[in-house]
Amino acid sequence: MISFYYAKPSLFSRPVWITLLEKGLTFDPIYVNMGGDQFTPEFRTLNPFCRIPVLVDNGLTITESQAILDYLDLQYPQPKLLPASVQAVAKVRQVQMIAVNELVPAIGECLMKKPDQQTYAKYRAVTVLNIFEGLLEAPYFGGDGLSLADIVAGSFVPVLGDLGFTLDQQPKLQRWLQVLMARPAWQQTQLSAPEKDRFMRSIRALAKLWQKRRRQRADALLVPKKTLPQP
Repeated sequence: MISFYYAKPSLFSRPVWITLLEKGLTFDPIYVNMGGDQFTPEFRTLNPFCRIPVLVDNGLTITESQAILDYLDLQYPQPKLLPASVQAVAKVRQVQMIAVNELVPAIGECLMKKPDQQTYAKYRAVTVLNIFEGLLEAPYFGGDGLSLADIVAGSFVPVLGDLGFTLDQQPKLQRWLQVLMARPAWQQTQLSAPEKDRFMRSIRALAKLWQKRRRQRADALLVPKKTLPQP
């Protein structure tokens, strides 16, 4: 049985959750309260960095969402979520990395609503949308079938709508998102209106909470001096 440690509002949990559903896999969803459960000794044995998601399968523990996605597609290859051609795989990976490295930070900066960061954050987000529009030549980024690129980007792009962004200038991306949002896996994993409202309101306190969690994480990672090897 696959064990999937997640939190529903987590942007990084959703791609793994969607992948599990799209592949029709049986799994045990284990909710992690990110208000402090990630710092417990039990969870730190799974991920010393105190982050979700975590996937445990056949005695193997995997952290980092992109590594989990690769594992799932290789270990459970039906349906395959990476295209066959080298060129298409390169495009899929490009979309995945841009979504994680550029779009997610832009979303975070927009959510934080720090005045000095807003202009660049919005420019960064729009730039990503324009790049995606240029890369999308078929129904999905990898061709005719759903791929990991669609799952990753399709987990993050919808958040921009809640932040006031539109896809009016990206018609291909707009159609692509409509197709994704109609899929059962997306519908099953999206936040309800009350959950979304609570999540958006909680962002206001995120800066202070982030500092607190950073200290908690640092404390959790510290090794007691007595366990350090002596010179």
